[in-house]
Amino acid sequence: MRHTRQGFTLIEVVVAVALAALVGSTLLMTLRRQQRFYGSAAEIIQVRGQLRDAADVLAADLRGAAVARYGLPLMTDSAVELFTTIGASVVCTAPSGRTLFMPPAVLAGGTALTSLLASPDTGDVALIYATPDGIPDSAQWVEFRIAAFGSRSLATSCPAVTGFTSAADAVVKRTGYAVTLTSDPPPAVRKGAPLRFLRRARYSLYRSSDGNWYLGYRRCNAIGRSICAAIQPVSGPYLPFANGAIADGGLAFRYFDTEGAELTDALLSPTVARIDIVLRGETARAVSLVGDARSRYRDSAIVSISPRNRVR
Repeated sequence: MRHTRQGFTLIEVVVAVALAALVGSTLLMTLRRQQRFYGSAAEIIQVRGQLRDAADVLAADLRGAAVARYGLPLMTDSAVELFTTIGASVVCTAPSGRTLFMPPAVLAGGTALTSLLASPDTGDVALIYATPDGIPDSAQWVEFRIAAFGSRSLATSCPAVTGFTSAADAVVKRTGYAVTLTSDPPPAVRKGAPLRFLRRARYSLYRSSDGNWYLGYRRCNAIGRSICAAIQPVSGPYLPFANGAIADGGLAFRYFDTEGAELTDALLSPTVARIDIVLRGETARAVSLVGDARSRYRDSAIVSISPRNRVR
């Protein structure tokens, strides 16, 4: 009996290899396009996130800035300097010399009487709402430099007899705060007097050592001529600086009074009622979401802010 050997002909093998190569190249091309798509989407999301982060930071600080009292020590198209609120509290007891005591940030009853975004220190300002001359109905915010700030036990800072804390706070060993001023507070300061802590800061567009432009933050001395510390990046990169508030730069500030007139003189900064901010960024490389055309993606964010503590 003869046995016939089964197998593939050369033509069949060639066709199979060609089909496999075609399918493989198609899959590879699809994977490459998917990789390019997700990479481009990630870069676009990053640009949008940077714009959103900067807008949130600037809006929060400018909205709480003490514009009516201090104005804006620096107001240009690419930089702004302000006194921003970093904390608030109440005085638990009458002052002990130059030291004022405050309740804890968290109380057992759920009431929040102290709120601190950052711990005040010697470079900051304390404002006390009091009657400096003891004249009825003449209360105002009185400014003091801070000599020291720290936590204290409730027994020495804000005991339950003050009415601001309770025995439950002492049981869990909560701590209050003490702020020491560089000068004596007004004798009319009594318990329950509101306290505010302010910090002088500057936001600006700057060029980093890597050649990119970022939104930077500097902390400045509270009183006197503006002397600021080293700049720290907040977010970015953004488009480069362009001279002029309405130019196509990475950051632009514009300032307006209550009548809508634009302000450019820092001497008029206490009358600022609205600040418009434009942020512009772009991807670090060319991207593409649809098709093969690739280009750098640009996006922008526009925010209008009305400071709460402004002249009305």
